[in-house]
Amino acid sequence: MTARPLPLKCNRCFASLGPDAAAPAGAPGVAGVYLDDTRHLSRWEWGLPGFAPIAGSDGTATAERHLGRFRDHAQELRARRSLTLRPDGLDDVLELVNEDARPHEVRVRLHADADFRDVFEARGRDRRSIDRTPPRRDGWRWDYTAEDGLRSSTEVAFEGWTGDDAIRLAPGERRVLRVAARFASEASGTQATAPSAGWTPEALAARESGGGPLRRAFDDVEMLLLASPEGPQIAAGIPNFVTLFGRDALLTASFLLPSAPDLAAAALRGLARHQGTRQDPVTREAPGKIPHEVRTGELSRTGDIPFRRYYGTSDASALYVILMRDHARQSGDAALAHELKDHWRAALEWCRAERTPDGFLRYPAAEQGRGLLNNSWKDSDDSMSDAEGTLAEGRLAVVEIQGYLAAALDAGADLEEAVGGEPGALRQEAADLREAIDARFWNTRLGLHALALTEEGRQLDVASSNPGHLLWAGVLTPERAAEVAGRMMRPDLWSGWGLRTLSTQAPRYRPLSYHNGSVWPHDTGLFAVGLARYGLWDAFGRVAEALRDLAAHLPGRRLPELVGGYPREALPPLPYLETCSPQAWSAAALVAVERLSEGMAERLAPRSTPPASPAPPHSAPGAARTWPGAATRPTAASAFAGSPSGRSPAT
Repeated sequence: MTARPLPLKCNRCFASLGPDAAAPAGAPGVAGVYLDDTRHLSRWEWGLPGFAPIAGSDGTATAERHLGRFRDHAQELRARRSLTLRPDGLDDVLELVNEDARPHEVRVRLHADADFRDVFEARGRDRRSIDRTPPRRDGWRWDYTAEDGLRSSTEVAFEGWTGDDAIRLAPGERRVLRVAARFASEASGTQATAPSAGWTPEALAARESGGGPLRRAFDDVEMLLLASPEGPQIAAGIPNFVTLFGRDALLTASFLLPSAPDLAAAALRGLARHQGTRQDPVTREAPGKIPHEVRTGELSRTGDIPFRRYYGTSDASALYVILMRDHARQSGDAALAHELKDHWRAALEWCRAERTPDGFLRYPAAEQGRGLLNNSWKDSDDSMSDAEGTLAEGRLAVVEIQGYLAAALDAGADLEEAVGGEPGALRQEAADLREAIDARFWNTRLGLHALALTEEGRQLDVASSNPGHLLWAGVLTPERAAEVAGRMMRPDLWSGWGLRTLSTQAPRYRPLSYHNGSVWPHDTGLFAVGLARYGLWDAFGRVAEALRDLAAHLPGRRLPELVGGYPREALPPLPYLETCSPQAWSAAALVAVERLSEGMAERLAPRSTPPASPAPPHSAPGAARTWPGAATRPTAASAFAGSPSGRSPAT
């Protein structure tokens, strides 16, 4: 049986350890302790012969393990180990107690090593264009010089022992052995303390009163935060994506906007700093484009992989504009929109420039600069197929990207009005695109919008979870939204734990694939927010309950990146072996859905007074006023204090 990895994190230092809170010699995959994308400890384990594990507990940056050595059915020696991750390494403390009536001796050894591998190497990728100089070890210090000349080190220090001692304990005697590992990196620089999310009082109250899965979700969001000059940034997930990802950060911040608005502001400022300024066919950079990911590891820094600043995403730029508008609505203040107006305008202009004559935003489904083949959220190579199972080629228009763009065009018009600009044709462009989405993507046989259109205009005619994002974006008529919602709750897409990414009827359906039939909690969460937006409360209740149950059935009550798409009545939620856990947008989706559930309960409760007014027309998915029945709060007078224009979803 595969053991569940133990994730720990403190700012940019993170660990992926075994159940015993150790990284043993020869452990496969990404096991170890990292600073940014570099593994500073590839081995970390205590030698305690004869001791057996008894109990343990884990926090976001801490792990405690209790062990005992037994003879004649009684414990003669007790051990308690406390591991704490720091921003620049770790502290590990072992307490030994003799509980017997006679003296005992135990040999205690620490085994450690540092290989300074890039996380991509740990995941199995070989170096293609650079060499490698082995680390140098001197006692308990390791030094490494990367191929770009930047140096890193790991140093281990002991207190109360030497790292390999025979410890003799008298009856009742207690000894404490301490060890600290400290990391240094010229690439990472001095490490700051871990930031906090800045939860609102309402969010803190929900965190305190919520059940185990909800409290875990709050903890996971905080665990994944990274300190930055712009404020707390949201890393995507442990262990593969402990860095800023454009799409992930924007959707996570959108889920959390009413609960932690500072996270949205930090994401918008941070992504603005990395926004594209030039054309680069290797990294896919272009002026105005919001990045896909930003990395600092050796392979990225040297260009062996193109991910130092990589722009292979066709949706993050539209999501940036949407979140900018939603943040202004939520805060009732357009100050940030004024501050970053050159950035959201450039992002929107990139989107408009990428539209083909049919009005759709497309990306080429082909090898581009050694990066990703597909530039939608389903970015695996085999995610775009038709009813025959054939993979698409050429420039693709993926359905949810068009929904994001239509919402971004409306958001851009709102923002222009807020900063005293001129919306021009943006609202008309948005209206025309909404109509084109329904006209060109709708498939009567499927009873749903197609996954994508090929360059020739042919539909990828498979049922998928992607149209659920159209509800989140608010680009459907109320009638069509209800039709889509009903279709997506059929058994071929609805697993009982959440939405399958691909229908069981599609040739490429595989329940434990990455994007062809698995269940992604954030994907289901976006659908849930969309259901609430359109007032489809019965379906919303089913989806909210499923996400809640999914978390409750998983180890640690934690929603990971994805699980298998098997029917709920047949199997428990089976993990995808390479999944990130925790994953930011999974945790944030549960926070958002639980918040909406409170609003639903309030809306459906018997009333002695008239119900609240319906949501404003075409309201934003991230704004408090978006959701019927959700609590609202007074906002400062601003251009966002009134209702935005556009088409009104059902309430």
